[in-house]
Amino acid sequence: MGGYMLAFGHCISCGAFFSFNPERVPSIRANDAGQPDPAGRREPVCRDCWNRRQAYRRQQGLPEETLLPGAYEPEPEQSEANE
Repeated sequence: MGGYMLAFGHCISCGAFFSFNPERVPSIRANDAGQPDPAGRREPVCRDCWNRRQAYRRQQGLPEETLLPGAYEPEPEQSEANE
């Protein structure tokens, strides 16, 4: 019997509650105070904040970052037989 994996959490940037694929969602590392920290936990970024970041990068003449396919979609669960 198969299923889907989907996580729910708050966007580290705007605080919105949203669903995402934890293996593919864009994220930043942040400390417990929510400040960027390379040694911190990965914290998810919602689609709206992702899109705003890419718009800012375009305006600044910077290349857009790659969004992994399915970042905001459920991930089919792997069965033991498929591993």
